Amino acid sequence: MRGPLEGIRVFDFTLLMVGPWSTMNLGALGADVIHIERPGIEDSALGGGVPPSINGTSVGHITWNMNKRQLFLDVKAEHDLETAHKLIATCDVFVNNMRPGVADRVGLGYDALREINPRLVYCAISGWGASGPLADRTATDPQLQAFTGFAGNSGAPGGRPETYRHFTQLDATTGNYATMAILMALLARERTGRGQRIDLTMVQAATAVQASRIGEYLATGEQPPLLGSATSSAGPSEAFRTEDGTFLGVQATTLSQWRSLCDVLRLESLACDARFSTLEGRVLGREEISGHLRSVFATKPARWWRLQLAKAGVPCARVMRFEELIHHPQVTVNRYIEPIDTESYGRVYATGLPWAFSRTPASILPTAPAGKHTIEILDELALVEPGGTGV
Repeated sequence: MRGPLEGIRVFDFTLLMVGPWSTMNLGALGADVIHIERPGIEDSALGGGVPPSINGTSVGHITWNMNKRQLFLDVKAEHDLETAHKLIATCDVFVNNMRPGVADRVGLGYDALREINPRLVYCAISGWGASGPLADRTATDPQLQAFTGFAGNSGAPGGRPETYRHFTQLDATTGNYATMAILMALLARERTGRGQRIDLTMVQAATAVQASRIGEYLATGEQPPLLGSATSSAGPSEAFRTEDGTFLGVQATTLSQWRSLCDVLRLESLACDARFSTLEGRVLGREEISGHLRSVFATKPARWWRLQLAKAGVPCARVMRFEELIHHPQVTVNRYIEPIDTESYGRVYATGLPWAFSRTPASILPTAPAGKHTIEILDELALVEPGGTGV
């Protein structure tokens, strides 16, 4: 088997990242994912013009649409809508991340498709949900980071609460939740024989992934403070600047780790201070502890500290750049990032698969040019007329 989802077919009516990320995951797991592009609007469809690009195609599109076959269909045209319906009758999963109501207006709403295919798992992803004053608005990752408090909880102490995590943090998070929901719906179908509709929003995903921070507020009634690289649930746990200017991420959660850290840094007075003998005490004393640690870490280079802390069993890691990460032996040996040769974009690097199956291995397939498999797919449906393009 190519993967655990071999034999599952997905109608991928998605664009930009949230939906394509989810269906990319399904394709890596072995599903036959058919990604729909509308002929003639490649610039907007292929990543929305998000730079940088390779040969005129957004790197985002190349990254988010691996593991798929590419089909040109204009569902606003009656013939192509009929083709879409015939194809959906052969599919197990339908995914779209349009604004609520858009898929319904073009004839691809859940009520219409379940009449065609009662076993269909239909996943509708949106930014805000189908109701409420923001329901009809578009949604972007930075916009949702701001709205859900995600950005407001990130920033330097005493600074402005507007530091974004990387640009696609919530896009990928929502896509991963969608993948999980689709898999669970397929499992339920195995038991019941019936498909169902899944509704999932970026706001839901953003609040779910912030459960601990929202929990802090609900428990205390106070907005969690900005802590820079530190955390409110462990101490010490932050990045410290070393002599060579490199930052070292260090965390000492247990009492044993705390004492070992103090031993390496020769801060016996801190190790013996009863105030810091518990995790709660160290969290409350974060500023005092960090002041001592910053002074000591600044006296030697990151490599020296990393070796000493590793010997002592204290979790730590040097803050690396991507150019270092992709060549690190831990990454290359485990294929966490892999080079892939593509037909139109040359050699690209792809993040490796997050799962390893002993009997049904998942795999990464390079992104194909838009519409490349149109004839192939329509031929499977016996819809291509001699000499025709099918679109």
